[in-house]
Amino acid sequence: MRTAVINIVFLLFSLQICAQRPQRCDNPVPDYVFRQKQKSVAIQPTEDLKLQVAMAIAVNNCLLVDQVKSIAVLFIDDFNRLDFAKTAWHNTVDKENFYFVYDDFAYFSTVFMLHDYIKTMEAHPMDYLPPTEPQVNLSFPPFEYPSYINYNGPSNCNAPLSEEEFRRLAVQVAGNNSEANKLLLLTQITGNSCLSVSQAMKFASLLESEPNRLGFMKTASLSVYDLTNLPFGVQLFAHIPNKAAYNEFISRPVVVPVTLPPCNISNEDFILIKESVQKESFNSTRLTIAKQIIRAKQCFTVNQVTELVKLFSFDDTRVELAKFAWEYTIDKENFYQVSEAFTFSSSKEDLMRFIDGKGK
Repeated sequence: MRTAVINIVFLLFSLQICAQRPQRCDNPVPDYVFRQKQKSVAIQPTEDLKLQVAMAIAVNNCLLVDQVKSIAVLFIDDFNRLDFAKTAWHNTVDKENFYFVYDDFAYFSTVFMLHDYIKTMEAHPMDYLPPTEPQVNLSFPPFEYPSYINYNGPSNCNAPLSEEEFRRLAVQVAGNNSEANKLLLLTQITGNSCLSVSQAMKFASLLESEPNRLGFMKTASLSVYDLTNLPFGVQLFAHIPNKAAYNEFISRPVVVPVTLPPCNISNEDFILIKESVQKESFNSTRLTIAKQIIRAKQCFTVNQVTELVKLFSFDDTRVELAKFAWEYTIDKENFYQVSEAFTFSSSKEDLMRFIDGKGK
């Protein structure tokens, strides 16, 4: 009898341990789904928000090494990249290839940290329990929300977000505790999306401050599909001055906004990018950082590429960086101008042959 009891206790203990063991990932998230998730990281306006969204993806999805890499390169900070990679390793389908992720780090020290972490987890797999994302209770005020179905009035964009995409973004916003981060994220969303007035109102309701709501609705109006429904937005405001300011704003004649290039890097951002590259002492590290930033930011002009190339002392490195930057340059028709940054005619000819090859 005593032996039977001991066996039962041992069995229950074993079952408890097995229940804690993370389930093996066998099926990676489909590529078309992953691309949407990757974009949700890329659009975040700050490193902290990128890490928050990336960690949620790593926890809740099975990923391939290539997918892990494509998110890892979106970070500028190596320690954010490290935190993401540690979490992603547990749900990586092809762990045997995970060493390829090491290539995306700028410093050997963080590579060693990741390697040591993986070896520890392999030796003691029971020590890891994946973090769980808190469930966000998404709810909106009981306003009268207008429908855009069959709308045929003036519009600033082609078609609003799908409800699925809207709710996914709304959950991201609602999950932030910081009002400032919420506003940053909402501003980024409006710059990349077409919204219905109903969606804009629901986004705005996630902000506590009425002045912030007012500022957001003014910005969002430039990306609104059903412009004549904007008067419904006055429900967002309890204070008379804010109601009056909103009504005054929407009563102005509708002005179609000037369409900006699909992507660009501001002068302020570019100064910070140059500083990030320049502060590195070693040429190889500087080149790695430059490539990571170019791949993450993507929208460089020829003038900006030329300035980055000039940060390097030797022509062979300059040529390598210039060729790498080609895919991420928005005015490729002027790319020949980058050759002005080279010292030797052979380097200039090398780049011109490269450009000619791209045109074929």
